Formats: sequence, C-alpha cells, structure tokens
Amino acid sequence: MNKISVYKTEGIILRAIDFGDLDRLLTIYTRGYGKIQVRAVSARKKESKLKGLISPYIRANFLLAKSKTIDILTDVEILDNYQYLRGRLVNLGLAFYFAELVDKLVWGSEFDENLWRLIERAFNALNQPRYAADLNKLKTAFEKKLLEFLGHGIEPKKTALEAIQELIGEQINSQEFLRQI
Repeated sequence: MNKISVYKTEGIILRAIDFGDLDRLLTIYTRGYGKIQVRAVSARKKESKLKGLISPYIRANFLLAKSKTIDILTDVEILDNYQYLRGRLVNLGLAFYFAELVDKLVWGSEFDENLWRLIERAFNALNQPRYAADLNKLKTAFEKKLLEFLGHGIEPKKTALEAIQELIGEQINSQEFLRQI
C-alpha cells in the first residue's frame, strides 16, 4: 500500500504562473521550508476549490502532498489576503517588487527565520494605511535587510538596489513598473 506523505506549512505566495492546460505553479516563501515551488493541479478549472485562493501576495496555511518532482497543493486556509495592499497600486507594486527580489535572490528551500520575518513584516506594513507616507523608507529598509540576511554586504558608494542588481545580473522587472506609478 502506498502511503502519501503530506505536510502543512504557513507561507506567502510570491508568484503564480500557468502550468500546462489547467494547473498553476506557485512560488511560496514558507515559514518552515523556505522558498518552495508547488503545483496546484486543475486550479484553473471553473469549479476548482483552489481557484480563488492562490493569488500572489496571500498569506495562508498550505496542505501539500510530497511528490517525486514538484509537491502538490491540496488545500489552502487563508490567514491574510492583504486587502488594503491590493487596493493601492503603489503598495501592490512594492509587493510585486519584494516578491521578485526574494524569488531572484533566494536559492533553494532552506528556511531562514529572519528572512521569513522580514517578508511577513514587509507585507504587513504594505497592508497598513499608517505606512503610506513611508513606502520609500520601507523599500530601502527591505533591500538592505534582505542583502544582510542573505550574507551580502553593500559597497560604500553603492545603494542597496545597485548591489541587488549586480547580484541578480539582470533587470528587475518590477522596478520599471514602480517608476511608472
């Protein structure tokens, strides 16, 4: 008899892309496993129970089934859908930016408590009206802390953004979006 291994973890969806005809491939930064990719099977079907639950920038508990390749998402319990963040274009743009930085700079699925707290606090701040005037400070602080937690310093005459772009070695897509809003 085959025993299916399942596990539950809290995380924030950083990215969701179409995969095949009906599936979605999610990149999630989790509290227990770091950055992982999971497959939401048939999530794009009209009647899928997962359809409205797997948008980027949602914090949730995820029930996952182990697989030989990409683990399978079986259930989602939303903890925070960051409603305020979703209603403000600048906040949504910064969420896109933060998610892109984490996705491009974090390799593998090793968990880091400091990194989890940084991501969670950044999304919580973007979801609060009281931080509206300080979004540039939030952006700069996030960049610096992300580099610090990943073990990268910043050269004296460089900004955190310049150091990040040098590390990534390519254009940060969300940066152009942020310039336009």
